[in-house]
Amino acid sequence: MTSTITTTASLLPTVTGQLSTQPPITQIIPIFRATFSLLRTFLSQASRIVITLASPLLIFVPFISRLLAPVILVFHIILDATVYTPYTIISNVAAALYPLYMSCGVACIFGAVLGIFGRSLVTLSNNIIAPELPKTESLHTGLSMRTRKRRRQSSFMEDS
Repeated sequence: MTSTITTTASLLPTVTGQLSTQPPITQIIPIFRATFSLLRTFLSQASRIVITLASPLLIFVPFISRLLAPVILVFHIILDATVYTPYTIISNVAAALYPLYMSCGVACIFGAVLGIFGRSLVTLSNNIIAPELPKTESLHTGLSMRTRKRRRQSSFMEDS
């Protein structure tokens, strides 16, 4: 009973308030090491048991592979025609055109940078040479801005 109380008391913080100078991660690392060691041992033993139990079934592998050979061959031909050949063609074309689309990309980026820089220089020179004048009201202040009504045209000729 006393050992339990002593162990519990040692886990509680002390009255003097002495703090551990080690970071909390150093307290977790031994737990992770023990856990991963146990997990590795368990998985290695489990894989040995599975291999031992499955080894008698290896007798049937040649028989099953000969039965499934036509199906495997058809899937291989379909996969070759729909996946491997287009992938090979596309990767070879991309490798051949790599210098072309790299130079086009560089040209586009350089053109955009040059255009932005040129526009900035033109705006700066225009502001230096002729700064903007204050905006006037409207050039046509005398004209009315009312909407005009259209004259109605009759659909019949007035002569008849």
